[in-house]
Amino acid sequence: MFKLPVILLVVLLFTCLGNVSAQAPDTTKYTGAEEIEQQIENLAERSDVEIDYSDWVEEINLLRERPVNLNSRDENELRRLFFLNELQIANLLEYTIQYGQLASIYELQVIEGFNEKVVSQIMPFISLSPYVIEKFSLKRAFKYGGTDVMLRYQRVLQEQAGYKTVSDSVRLAHPNDYYLGNQNSLFVRVQYSYKDYLKFGFVGDKDAGEPFLPKSDTLRKGFDFYSAHLFLKNIGIVKQLAIGDYHVQFGQGLSLWSGFSVGKAAGSVVMRKRAPALRPHASSNEYAFMRGAATTIALGKFDVTAFYSNRWVDANLVEADSSDATEDVVTSIQESGYHRTPAELADKGAIHEIAEGGHITFNGQRIRAGITIFHVDYDKPFETNDELYKKFQPVLSSNTYAGLDYSYNYRTLTLYGEASKQIDAGLAVLQGLSFTPDPRFAFAMVYRNYQKNYVNNFNAAFGESSNSTNEQGLYVGMVATPFNKITLSAYADMFKYEWLTYRVDAPSQGQEYSAQFVYNVSRRGDIILGYRYLVNPMNYAVAGEKMNQIGESDRKYYRLQFNYQALPWLKLQSRFEITKRDAPLKEKESGYLIYQGFQVKPLKQDWSLSFRYSLFDTDSYDTRLYTFEQDVPYSFSVPAFSGKGSRFYLMLNSNLTRNLSVILRFAQTWYSDRNVISSGPDEISGNKKSDVKAVLRLSF
Repeated sequence: MFKLPVILLVVLLFTCLGNVSAQAPDTTKYTGAEEIEQQIENLAERSDVEIDYSDWVEEINLLRERPVNLNSRDENELRRLFFLNELQIANLLEYTIQYGQLASIYELQVIEGFNEKVVSQIMPFISLSPYVIEKFSLKRAFKYGGTDVMLRYQRVLQEQAGYKTVSDSVRLAHPNDYYLGNQNSLFVRVQYSYKDYLKFGFVGDKDAGEPFLPKSDTLRKGFDFYSAHLFLKNIGIVKQLAIGDYHVQFGQGLSLWSGFSVGKAAGSVVMRKRAPALRPHASSNEYAFMRGAATTIALGKFDVTAFYSNRWVDANLVEADSSDATEDVVTSIQESGYHRTPAELADKGAIHEIAEGGHITFNGQRIRAGITIFHVDYDKPFETNDELYKKFQPVLSSNTYAGLDYSYNYRTLTLYGEASKQIDAGLAVLQGLSFTPDPRFAFAMVYRNYQKNYVNNFNAAFGESSNSTNEQGLYVGMVATPFNKITLSAYADMFKYEWLTYRVDAPSQGQEYSAQFVYNVSRRGDIILGYRYLVNPMNYAVAGEKMNQIGESDRKYYRLQFNYQALPWLKLQSRFEITKRDAPLKEKESGYLIYQGFQVKPLKQDWSLSFRYSLFDTDSYDTRLYTFEQDVPYSFSVPAFSGKGSRFYLMLNSNLTRNLSVILRFAQTWYSDRNVISSGPDEISGNKKSDVKAVLRLSF
């Protein structure tokens, strides 16, 4: 099964390694946020539903578009580089205060905690501009600010079952088998910004299958989703002011955190979250955000944040006349943002949500502490949970949360944590520690205990599950650089559930272990060896038994990856990954994925080209493998590879003029083990699925 891919990989590696030379020119390897990409792959693997990662993409794009000024001497500004640890940030601040502003990026390497690899990782997201404290002027902001206009088009080229032309009688008989709109996906974003002081704009989004210019007068014309935001920062005592759509992020994400949050990944350790309090929402994510107004005021060493959100939320309802209930009852909140069929359209804005509250933070020299209080209320009641695994979960119609968070720094030691209480329900606690006694060694530990009767749809705390309920666990991780060319990292996460969980009919436990070895062949390339072992509980049925038995499903992942800056204008990336799965009463399964990619960016040219070709062969969907792919701005691609086939994508980025750029992307997946792809309205007759994306961007 693995013979051909192994041969191809060995040939590829030896071909690339043959080009490595001590006399090679000194080019800086571009790595970007590779560790965060691994977190996305891990998150996609754990989820049974499609997740919108556009908030994370927005975060990375903002870093590229508005790099962090390392000369700012502003700790909050430096914390935007969320892959730096506490020691690196503290030493960078101390260096610029003592020696003045940085003049060259290579000067970073004399600061304790920074080396060539760290510098190459952060280089796409930083600037060394002279930093001058500026008093905000609205006149100057409108005179010297800039406007960015982005249009994105996306489409699957093959016809899917939900778009077939059928008679009205067929549509009436099976209304939810066919989409109301065409296959085109459209996105527009217009944004005006001035440095770090002012940002405002709007977003319009139409997913594939949603109507845009329908012939029917009963369907609304235009984009399915609209979003607008106004964000001001550092205007006198007003540290932040958000009007429209925005995110609220406090503490460690246990009490309140909207938007994306990072988790476990090979090559890094879990660190305390750097909560920005407020930030604008300017992506196509239709669920995880607030809509209203919020502000943060600086009062000496205290920051006081207050927010109010008032919006309509998608939900599935059981109407009073179709059940024994005397009023409409909410069965679930819908997070997909899709409104393609009559059933999905009926869920749109079905309930009214009001969320309000605030946060008070004390900013000391070594200690930070905060208090969070917020309340959320819906205009319709939620149905009582009949599922046994939800027996202890409170009904979410109206809830109040109160939380305490803190962080304490002493030299290279950081302690942090948060406790959150759902009034009249459960308690959730998280405690973390990070220790960097030497620039070559970092250690982290996180303990969490989320009670089974604590439920919070507005959090994003660290954990194995996504809802921070019914979970206890201990994470331990470390990263060490014993030699200049070698980096070792590992983590262990042991967790248990004191009550039943989805598809597990008894209290259970699981573990995850990961280890990674990185060898820097030269300044321009490295080889990565990775191993991950994941054990999760699962139900399985035994013939003749009335009750499910509880067993363990274990997965093993072996990864070999090679990154190499072959030439100043050419970067290569190769990966070979094997997975093996063992589950009760099932035969052992396995699978592999191999890909080769390259990025071409000619020197002194205004275009770049990215390409990747992948081969995969897995025994089932349970042995699927994920890879994060480069994509157009404010879009994402994390395909799940299962079955047998191949995939490639090609992306061209070109600056047509100084102010106008275009990005084109084509991707195609080919299967050799099937003649039908997907099912339901998304079904494609054939063994190929192709999609195109095009972005036009104008800046002035």
